[in-house]
Amino acid sequence: MKRLSACVLALALVLCPRAQGSELTLGIGAVESPAWRASGLRLRVLPGTLLELDIDRVVLADRPALRGIRLLCSPQSDPAGTRCDDVHFVLRIPGWGQIQGQGSARYRDAQHWNADLQVPGRRLRLRLDQSGTTLRASLDLRGQSAGELQRLAAAFQFIVPGEVSGRVDLHLDAQLAERTRAEARISARELSYGEPSGRYASEKLSAEATLGFDSADGRWRLTAATQGGQAYLEPLYFDFGALPLRVDGELVALDKAWNIERLRLVPGDAGTIELSGRLGADFKPRGLDARLSAADLRPLVATYLQPLLIGTVGDGLSAGGRANVQLSLRDGVPVTLVAQLAEVDITADKLGIALQGLSGNFAWSATESAASSLRWTGGAVQKVPLGASEILFKAQGKGFELLAPWRQPLLEGALRVDKLVLHELGSAQLSADFKGSVEPIKLAALCKALGWPEFGGTLSGRLPGLTVREDVWTVDGALEAQAFDGSLRLDNLRAMQPFGVLPRVMADVELRGIDLERLTSAFSFGRITGRLDGEVKGLRLLNWSPVAFDARLYSTPGDRSKRRISQRAIDNISSIGGGPTGMLSRGFLSFFEDFAYARLGISCLLRDGVCQMDGVAPAKSKDGQQAYYLVQGRLLPRIDVVGYSQRVSWDQVVEQLKALRASGGPQVK
Repeated sequence: MKRLSACVLALALVLCPRAQGSELTLGIGAVESPAWRASGLRLRVLPGTLLELDIDRVVLADRPALRGIRLLCSPQSDPAGTRCDDVHFVLRIPGWGQIQGQGSARYRDAQHWNADLQVPGRRLRLRLDQSGTTLRASLDLRGQSAGELQRLAAAFQFIVPGEVSGRVDLHLDAQLAERTRAEARISARELSYGEPSGRYASEKLSAEATLGFDSADGRWRLTAATQGGQAYLEPLYFDFGALPLRVDGELVALDKAWNIERLRLVPGDAGTIELSGRLGADFKPRGLDARLSAADLRPLVATYLQPLLIGTVGDGLSAGGRANVQLSLRDGVPVTLVAQLAEVDITADKLGIALQGLSGNFAWSATESAASSLRWTGGAVQKVPLGASEILFKAQGKGFELLAPWRQPLLEGALRVDKLVLHELGSAQLSADFKGSVEPIKLAALCKALGWPEFGGTLSGRLPGLTVREDVWTVDGALEAQAFDGSLRLDNLRAMQPFGVLPRVMADVELRGIDLERLTSAFSFGRITGRLDGEVKGLRLLNWSPVAFDARLYSTPGDRSKRRISQRAIDNISSIGGGPTGMLSRGFLSFFEDFAYARLGISCLLRDGVCQMDGVAPAKSKDGQQAYYLVQGRLLPRIDVVGYSQRVSWDQVVEQLKALRASGGPQVK
């Protein structure tokens, strides 16, 4: 049938110039090649050497495309075949509409012909050249509505869901045969698109791209450059006005996979990203190697990394500086990561960690270990500032090991870590082996950093072992420190999610032999001499603020040091207990700077924001009100400080302590 149809068509073209005043109609049936098939052909030779060809249907690459084609021309014969210099045609593309235009054509036989067709109304030009079994096609579309092109693609069964607007120029060169090759050059202006699920979108996107394909090896070539607009590819958002993007790459389509031979992304002046490896049919990485060379990390982290960390401990991560990074993935799982960092500033809000001037080399592997060395010029953990430091370690799989003692300066002192080994990082089975010490740090600076009422002195001591399980940090044994010439001991210390959004800490605290003169002078509370003991049972901190405890502070039993208390300290203690203040500034007692006391103490049981208060012993009140001694005097003139408040808001206590810290003390008249 194919040979017969071709012969009939050739005969009609030969006879047409000879047909004078007669009409001839021929039914041809179908004509086809490996790339296309035309059916329902009818050829009419009209008087005046006019040839009319009707084609009911044309199928391209097994896709129904064209219907109701009619061509009119006045053929002329020459040794090379038959040509038509004045072709007029009309055709219909189902789902898109009818088009009509003109052009020229030349025909030798069904395997050798060409046509040059134009549709001025749609700014479209199509050139076709059939040579043997190969059909070459060239298509030009200028200033096309993106919505119209979406409808045109749907007519060829290429469905693009959603709404699209903007203007597009398209030039397509294709070779359709057993080996198909094609190249498309696309220029888009203010292209806006919304995919129904919301996973993909663009807004006023302007870009130019070239896409090539070769069926011989399934190779796709892509080059593209953006000039403006925005795009969203879940979960990534791109602002191409602020960070334009250039892309250059080659991908090979395999059986249910894609092989990335080369893919290079250049986001503005921020650096380059190079990818190679293999993707699944769903474009998820199976084996992928990525290389990043960043002159400025900040826009790259914001655009390409931050969206991937949403909902993880890295949520809110930001970074700036220079870096070279190599990452390898196998079956979607990282296997190696190597980075060279230079003057990087990094902030992880959810972890409460920030580092400035981070430089050095980092190496991690799932199977092999290598030494890493990092240094930084400053930073902070939560609100505690950090000084410059350097750390040497190795990281392998889910493990971490410190290779040399590490000293981190902070608050005019330092944290020294002699041993740190972590296992099962990132899992619920996280465990740690830790030993270290605290070189004297300024307590006033620590309190200020944590937003606590400030008091002076220093903190130092030994840090025992540490274990971590399911984000619960537990100190093995007691943490002992020296402060105010006394000792501080923390037992049963546990912290849950200490670097999370809402850290929780539990401990029992014991104070022994605290020098009150050092403590009160540092706190500007008023001068008190003597020694102080105390216990804080069941201490609970939420977001580093106390929410529950049972605290008792009292004079050290058996202490033989001199015990004196100033007028200001008496007034301040009295105000905390709800007693009168300023009494000593009147009368003959105003001439005494301080007074002897036998013992002092205060207790607070904190629950639900209320402090249940008590003192060292019950006291009698003239009006029968329940009271307690905060200070029991000794010798003459004897001064007793009595408290009357039984239940006090903890916030009020904190505000009182802050006010006492800022006050200048009572006036003596």
